[in-house]
Amino acid sequence: MTISLQLFALNGGITSIYKLFPFLGTLAWVTMWSQYTAGLINKTGFIKVQYSHWIGRVAVLLILMHPGLFLIQRFLDTNLLPPESYVTYVGPLHAWAIVIAIVAVASFLLYDILKPFRRNLISIGVWPFVSLLQALAMIAIFLHSVTVGTSLNISYFAIWWWTLGLILVPGLILQVMSDFKLSYSRKKDRN
Repeated sequence: MTISLQLFALNGGITSIYKLFPFLGTLAWVTMWSQYTAGLINKTGFIKVQYSHWIGRVAVLLILMHPGLFLIQRFLDTNLLPPESYVTYVGPLHAWAIVIAIVAVASFLLYDILKPFRRNLISIGVWPFVSLLQALAMIAIFLHSVTVGTSLNISYFAIWWWTLGLILVPGLILQVMSDFKLSYSRKKDRN
């Protein structure tokens, strides 16, 4: 007999945790997307967008809750630990989408660890690679969601998701180029 975590839905019914965790993943990605988009708007100089420091904490919480709830539910349902619990859910052909998501989550957590040292890492030329890693992680999460995301079966949501992805690309490119340029100029000033 499998044990299942149950949540009460707003309509009074019961829904599986499997319906909640895609929502958390979407919220996490959209929160990070909004941070990059605000950065893109700020780099244009056209409008200054103030983004609160706490929104990054919300993103980290959502990033951890998304796979965390899934892992708990998979363990309760199958008694399997990762990576086997993931593979039994998405199938062996989509296991790569889980692997890139795990690497992306590690990258996001590394960013939070390194952020207090940003100024020093810019001066020695390391920060642009952290920025590049974050951009690749955002793309990885996008690919993860396109591959295994159940919400994308709804056509209007898929269109919205692809639109956000296309808007994100210039922001990622601008951010990475800006960080490389800043690091290069600071290194040049030190020499």
